[in-house]
Amino acid sequence: MEHTKQLLRVAEIETVAPYVNRYRFTAAQGAPAPFLPGQFLCLYYEIDGATAVRPYSIASSPKEAAQGGYYDLFIHVGGSFTSRWLGRHITVGDTVMASHPLGEFCICPQTPQKIVGISGGMSVTPLRSMVRSIVDESTDREITLFCGWDTSREVLFREEFMQLARECSRVHVQFSLVQDPQPGDKQGYFTSQDILRETDAHAAAYYLCGPQEMYHSLHDGLIAGGVTLERYHQEIPGELHSPDYVTAPAEQYPLTIQTDSGSITVTANANESVLVALERAGLSPRAYCRSGSCGFCRSLLLEGQVWTDPGRAKPPENSVFHPCCSFPRSALTVALPK
Repeated sequence: MEHTKQLLRVAEIETVAPYVNRYRFTAAQGAPAPFLPGQFLCLYYEIDGATAVRPYSIASSPKEAAQGGYYDLFIHVGGSFTSRWLGRHITVGDTVMASHPLGEFCICPQTPQKIVGISGGMSVTPLRSMVRSIVDESTDREITLFCGWDTSREVLFREEFMQLARECSRVHVQFSLVQDPQPGDKQGYFTSQDILRETDAHAAAYYLCGPQEMYHSLHDGLIAGGVTLERYHQEIPGELHSPDYVTAPAEQYPLTIQTDSGSITVTANANESVLVALERAGLSPRAYCRSGSCGFCRSLLLEGQVWTDPGRAKPPENSVFHPCCSFPRSALTVALPK
């Protein structure tokens, strides 16, 4: 995995939907790093003494980076505190440190000719990168999109996707809305039967990006319908903010970090991941996906107990654990990777 960084400059900011901004980033030095359609990059923040890193899917195509010199990121600035801070404080001309592009949820040389993209809400952004890469002939694949939304006011890329589908015979798109569907839309959510009826389960690669509930509702039906695990891809599910067992007011525990020169003790809340506690203390812990997928944050749990989301990572094994999806259940002592 590539752990190098690049300095980006904000070239444009456009509000495209309620609380959603398009940020166009150009390289502050040299050229933006190349990537595969569907990959993400991380932005690094320093906010009031706290440090943080957050992943965002690249919504533009590799050719737009190579020839136009930019990445487009669509960010919900009414979400987490980092995104809200970005919406309030970052302006055109500012620079932001970022990772190089990362992730395996992407079109690669081994990807089959036919692709099925299934999205729920704002998670559609990596599929936009795939669609644009097909239209600008960065790749010769064919894609069928199923884009689901709750309300019409939230919908992104409807007109763009419909126009690209008219221009390119290798792009097909359908929309579903729970409320206020337009003519031709499905009312409600797409089911596995809806998707299998329109696609080739025995040949296509399926890319799902959305909330965990969408994955749960579609997985078994798609697999039973002939989609093999090798051709079934889910985007990382996003950061878990608080496990269900936590009740207010949240308990607090001492969190001790062992270093070569001694130790540092900070406070960890039961309703925040160990990673967030480390960031809140300004310690700049390693992190990328924040979902237990990439393993970049793996650390040593020397003392204490944590709860780890079983859907994202294994419980601590040989003292190794994932701070991004582990929550304190007692006083902790940890050692961070160097």
